[in-house]
Amino acid sequence: MLNRLPVDVNPFKLVEQRKCLTGVLPLQKLSRVAGIALAGSGDFTVELEFTRSIGGRPMVKGHVCGNIMLECQRCMQPVQIHIDNPIQVALTTFESDERPEQEGLEAWLVEDERLFLQDFVEDEILLALPLVAKHEQCQPMRELIEALPSDEPAIESEQADAAASAKKNPFAVLKDWKKTE
Repeated sequence: MLNRLPVDVNPFKLVEQRKCLTGVLPLQKLSRVAGIALAGSGDFTVELEFTRSIGGRPMVKGHVCGNIMLECQRCMQPVQIHIDNPIQVALTTFESDERPEQEGLEAWLVEDERLFLQDFVEDEILLALPLVAKHEQCQPMRELIEALPSDEPAIESEQADAAASAKKNPFAVLKDWKKTE
């Protein structure tokens, strides 16, 4: 059985020590993820390695893995989504640091030399979720209603065009204005 991860760590110390943290985050501790998850969702296995990038920047490399049950947006039935997301984030202490992006890394702002692992992992899980949860093959909850072509809307649009052309243009007076001077 895997260990529980600490609540917060000093990531810069862990980078210097080249530590690797492995553990399980229970779904109940991830409030934002738990808010959208259905019954049957599992815990998430997390592996985080605190190291340096090629350019020498402190970074976190790792992996988050688990299953979450969401509501299919087509049929409104539960759908299991497998999360298997790599993590590769550069750590920085100020927002205007552009160096991580120059190395092709996402930047993570660390305030007060503390990294709250639950928030960090929860953000990575939320980013890994699909935009719309759906089954590969399923039927919509309601039948789609297709509009059939009819003559009535065409007649109405012709009448609207005729009415618009019959209106007097308020700028028609201006076309002769330049000729009078």
